[in-house]
Amino acid sequence: MRHVSFLIVLLSASAVFAAPRVNSGGGGWVCRKIDNGEVLWVKAADLTKVEFVLPGKLVEKEGSEWDLLAEQRAYIKRVLPKLDALLEKHPLNIRSRLRPVPDALNYLPDAELRYKPPVSSCPAGVVSYVQLADANLDGEVIYSSRVWGLPQFSNFQKAAILLHEEIYYALRQELGDESSYRTRQIIGLLYSGMNEDPLRGGIDEVFKAKPRSRPGIFGFDNGPALFNVRLNCAAVVNNQNVYPWLPVIPGETTQMTVDGYLLRLSTSLIDGSPLSMEVSDEKTGFTSVLDGSDIVSVFNSVRRTTITLKRDNEQSLKFSCESSSPLDRDPL
Repeated sequence: MRHVSFLIVLLSASAVFAAPRVNSGGGGWVCRKIDNGEVLWVKAADLTKVEFVLPGKLVEKEGSEWDLLAEQRAYIKRVLPKLDALLEKHPLNIRSRLRPVPDALNYLPDAELRYKPPVSSCPAGVVSYVQLADANLDGEVIYSSRVWGLPQFSNFQKAAILLHEEIYYALRQELGDESSYRTRQIIGLLYSGMNEDPLRGGIDEVFKAKPRSRPGIFGFDNGPALFNVRLNCAAVVNNQNVYPWLPVIPGETTQMTVDGYLLRLSTSLIDGSPLSMEVSDEKTGFTSVLDGSDIVSVFNSVRRTTITLKRDNEQSLKFSCESSSPLDRDPL
């Protein structure tokens, strides 16, 4: 087997990384037309599994977001005494703590997303993640008026976001949750249409589970959510011959034979975002993995990345990749 070495070179950066913010917030999904960015629908992320994985279970009700929130809180008081006691102990009068802002909100790295709406749910465009609310540790919640004012964002979906903020605030205060993973589970169960006994059992299991300390993987500074990014790559042999690669989509695997290399390129996901990118030479069995902060760079802030595989001093192969997102120039 020939010796193979691996080198990663970051050629250019389009933005300076910002540290993850300590705030937390509710997020959602938006379906937008690619050509003009027109919004077709907005959904709360917590309801994604119920709406798209369990079709027919989610039934949206009419009314103001405040009436719908009050209805849900009354249901919790009647059916879920443990959750009600937690909310009573750490109350968040969200109506008095809400503050609109005119601009798009930064993506927050506490997302913990498990389900993304399928492509078929947005046949005329692209589904992307959008930050719908941002709460600081003291309970003040800001929201983007440009999103909340959209007629495509229903009051039913807004009420789910408001309840998310109340529950997440209580979990942070009482149990020290550092990500919204358990909050998303609770909201999903509440809106699932389950009968009371299995609902109580399901939420009890969520409380017993160990809270997550690792946030979901996200870009910062209003960069595109990583699962919306596509990589356009090319294989370059001996710095001369260029072989275009198929677009690299997170979670999918592509392979190609190039000058004696049988190359396989794949990405693995966690909570909907790329966790690692793997380049393998099937002939030699050599595998190189890009992960950690480097994968965030490749899929978000760094627009060009070169991955170099070398078999000997006379022959080499490089991957040259550029990242892009259909909506990264126009955050909602």
